[in-house]
Amino acid sequence: MKKIGVLILLIGLCLAAATAADVKFSSDVTRLAVGARPLGMGRMFTGLSDDLSAMYLNPAGLTQLNTSQWLTMSGKFINQVNYLALAAALPTKSGALGIGYSGAGLGFTVPVLNLVEIATGEYRVIPSTTESVSYDYNNSALAFSYAANFLLPRLSVGATLKLFSETFGGAAAVSGQGTDLDLGLLFKPNNYLSLGVTGKNILPANLGGKMTWSTKLVEAIPATLISGANLQFASARLGRVNMGADYELQPSQPSIPGFWHIGLEWWPLKNFALRGGLDQDVIGSGSGTGLTVSNNPTAGVSLYFSDFRFDYAYHRYNDVANNDTQYFSLSHIQPETIPLQVFPGDPFITRESTVVVSGIVNDSNVKQITINGQPISFSQGKFSYETSLLLGKNTILVAGLNRQGKIIRKERLRVLRLIKFSDVTLDYWARNDIELLGTLNIMPGFIDGTFKPEKMVSRVDYLMNLLNIGKLPPSTILTPFPFRDVQTTEVIAPYVKSGHDHKLVKGYPDLTFRPWRLLNRVEGALMTVRFSQIKLSDVLERPYLDIAARHWAIKEITAAKEHSMLQFALEYLYPRKELPRSELAAMIAYVPLVRLQIEELLNFDVGY
Repeated sequence: MKKIGVLILLIGLCLAAATAADVKFSSDVTRLAVGARPLGMGRMFTGLSDDLSAMYLNPAGLTQLNTSQWLTMSGKFINQVNYLALAAALPTKSGALGIGYSGAGLGFTVPVLNLVEIATGEYRVIPSTTESVSYDYNNSALAFSYAANFLLPRLSVGATLKLFSETFGGAAAVSGQGTDLDLGLLFKPNNYLSLGVTGKNILPANLGGKMTWSTKLVEAIPATLISGANLQFASARLGRVNMGADYELQPSQPSIPGFWHIGLEWWPLKNFALRGGLDQDVIGSGSGTGLTVSNNPTAGVSLYFSDFRFDYAYHRYNDVANNDTQYFSLSHIQPETIPLQVFPGDPFITRESTVVVSGIVNDSNVKQITINGQPISFSQGKFSYETSLLLGKNTILVAGLNRQGKIIRKERLRVLRLIKFSDVTLDYWARNDIELLGTLNIMPGFIDGTFKPEKMVSRVDYLMNLLNIGKLPPSTILTPFPFRDVQTTEVIAPYVKSGHDHKLVKGYPDLTFRPWRLLNRVEGALMTVRFSQIKLSDVLERPYLDIAARHWAIKEITAAKEHSMLQFALEYLYPRKELPRSELAAMIAYVPLVRLQIEELLNFDVGY
């Protein structure tokens, strides 16, 4: 960290030297060469710097480029000055390289001014009505950038060398050439926050940071210090958002106040973005000798198609509507070449007992491929291998090894294998619930590979299923036995007694349980709600049209509906209708204990 402090101190010393270099200052003609994207968010970019525009705003950000990029931008600054910028960058193993060109031009014609004697000894300057003279102004700049990681993987440093040229044409042509240097730092402590600092035009005049004119006038280029931060967050629903602020100081011109660049960027879709910002600048105030900060609103959009990104920016200058400027950028971002591509994609869900893993190797250093440690053959950069899957979660590790057998590339493929029943079709309404419960062995199928979704279920079979889900053991003490129609010697007796002890079943008023009677919908809902230990509440309206307000199980039926256990019933419940295995699966799938197991099974971030 001491070396980082030394680097920041170096920027500060260069800025101080540039301040003392000369009292006459020239302008930085690359000020607008940043591209329409940063201009659309108030030139807030020092802490973000994640594309080619970083060349002029924080060259350290070029290390974030994974592939080559090029950019072109055009606009008419304050509707008077034609502006054009071109840039390209290429990441390499030893750092990122960039090159850019920017140019602006303005031409105008004015009448010739004649000195006319209108009386003895009295002269006036009168514009000619027949003669005129033309003037033009042009500037251009070449930029060469380099950036690399510095000391830490998340810390980068970059520099941009700028070569300036300006010409004033007309009655008295004047030209000038100059050189200066930008130096930037970028630090990303985590995936959400990035911090940046840029020293622009930090070379002092005696080291070349100046403009030299054909009139022998020498001007220093004003040094600028910009620090910034960006916060990035993303979600599947919201999209990706960048929000941040930069603060700009001109230590070489202490009369100029500091000002902010504040911006927001929102990518609601992968190929569309909206931007807005506030780009502060300074303007004269009072008699013209004072300076004050002006607030310039900005806005912009992006359209991303294939490998091309079109950026548009609107920028107001000094609160003057006639100065409103529109900028247009076109960028090309080379698709990233993935060293090791594996198919199918991660994660992957299948119902088959095997999966074919194939892939493409784009790294010439890979000489061998292994799948879960098993060497496989590949030729011409391609491989394919069929591997078996266990029921449930599977992890397949594909590794690329060099000639010495060391892993240099690896990919993880997470595969969830769900059980497949021969009598459950692809479009069957309860297919997902049936397969998930079958995979978890909560509702297993039959030995012939079927599930029998329309098969009815007896009361005792469902009770035993619930006891198994809750890991509630059968009772060992059977006396006194609660039901008169089940003998304590029967195999089902310990399970029936356990169900009664855990208050899952209460039986009928005549003290019978009727174990082999087929379960109906209201009985299934009642037992499921009791097992789930759902707190019952007062019912404000009938849950179904065929359930009376005074129905003996209305609270349990309402609770089952509110917890999504009765999704197969719409306006009518048909409470006495017998429950098939498919409806029981749809009901059990929303028991809280079961739901947790289903969510864990489907969670590809845990257990692989």
